[in-house]
Amino acid sequence: MLQNRATLKQIRFHLLSELRQIYTENESDSITRLILEHTGYPLSDTLRDPDQIPVPSVAAQINEIVADIHTGKPIQYILGQTHFCDLKIGVDKNVLIPRPETEEMVEHIKAMTPQSIHRIIDLGTGSGCIALALKRYFPDAEVWGVDISEQALSAAGENGRKNNLHVNWGEMDLLNEHSTDRAQRFNLVVSNPPYVMNSEREIMANNVTGFEPASALFVEDNDPLIFFRAIASFCNIHLADNGEVWVEINEQFGKETAGIFKKEGFSRVRILRDIHEKERYINARR
Repeated sequence: MLQNRATLKQIRFHLLSELRQIYTENESDSITRLILEHTGYPLSDTLRDPDQIPVPSVAAQINEIVADIHTGKPIQYILGQTHFCDLKIGVDKNVLIPRPETEEMVEHIKAMTPQSIHRIIDLGTGSGCIALALKRYFPDAEVWGVDISEQALSAAGENGRKNNLHVNWGEMDLLNEHSTDRAQRFNLVVSNPPYVMNSEREIMANNVTGFEPASALFVEDNDPLIFFRAIASFCNIHLADNGEVWVEINEQFGKETAGIFKKEGFSRVRILRDIHEKERYINARR
């Protein structure tokens, strides 16, 4: 446990020592940087003035953070925020922690979508990270983010305010989509829906299954593509001519998920791999 008069150098080494009991060396370095920044002492300060002694409350705060880490609670929930496409995104137990693969999908969209796009919707927006990043990348577009969870929409709205980005938030049950205004049309439909099968829980880490909202992660094994059928159905009604859809998928069902969009009449359906060479995204065009 840290003492009140620990220096920045001692604090950094203490964090690394504790974190390496749980995480890899690279992860420990990244999390240490996040914690130091969170407490008001970026890594640059630690390297420039390692013998500086922070105010006593910092040692107590770090001791609390380390204790939470040892329970398995994700560092993003402990700190209450994470980074996504250069935005600070607040997260809590009501929303998923954004993954690098999702950030990668947004970067693909940015690279492959013309700036002239003017109506975007994110289905199952959660923390709002995708919708907000797209609003940042396409500032002239009208962006919507919808979710079944009031708590998630509250978090998304707060993230919009903190990042000074305007997105239209709304409640929607994707599996009961007829509640949506059928006249609405969008040029881009994006979603990272639940796609992990319940049977996969046993191979997943406790810091995921024990803390993140199950309803945003898991689907029944006997119908793992239920949300993708709903997204394709939504697009049949709401996707404008020449519009596109991007979805993040379960790597086990690339061909099957692509088949859903082909069946719904999309003229071009592509499966893209993520940085780990896993089939992770589908991009389909009307």
